[in-house]
Amino acid sequence: MTRSVPPPTPRIVVGVDGSSSAKRALAWAHFMARATGSVLEVVTAWQNPASWTGVADDWDPVAEARAMLRACCAEVLGNGQPSTLRLTVLEGPATAALLSVGAGARMLVLGSRGHGGFAGLLLGSVSAACAEHAPCPTLIVHGDDPPPEATRTSLPETHGVHQPDDAGCPAASPAGRPTDKPTAGGA
Repeated sequence: MTRSVPPPTPRIVVGVDGSSSAKRALAWAHFMARATGSVLEVVTAWQNPASWTGVADDWDPVAEARAMLRACCAEVLGNGQPSTLRLTVLEGPATAALLSVGAGARMLVLGSRGHGGFAGLLLGSVSAACAEHAPCPTLIVHGDDPPPEATRTSLPETHGVHQPDDAGCPAASPAGRPTDKPTAGGA
């Protein structure tokens, strides 16, 4: 007797470190998960401090990270948390953790700046490394614009056809080849 194995559920993975940039990324990831019928997987990573000096013996980094993820989800998603929400806490560098969890995902969503680094940079080192090496499409969220309020059933179907509505946006065929833009008076 043969049993068919159901295909894996598509996932939208988002990296969250508690920063305001990560919270905006979480809002966009939630939108993308709803729009594509995917599971929302919220990921954070922790590392041992460079020096254990001053770290309490009863410190539980996994519990602390999980509490931070729950608090961020409660703040950003409120009562709109999907029943299929996954919280993932991994030990190790954030980039390695996100790239690992992103394998097989429909999309990886990240904020442009996390808690570390220099505030003047446009893109954080984790975001930049993930954008360069991610095994799936990657969305880096810049700015403060919230995602549109839409559900999967209210989203238009485009089937790969690009309809430019901006003079600065080049048109492309579904195969990705440049095309002539229609003029205001018609084709």
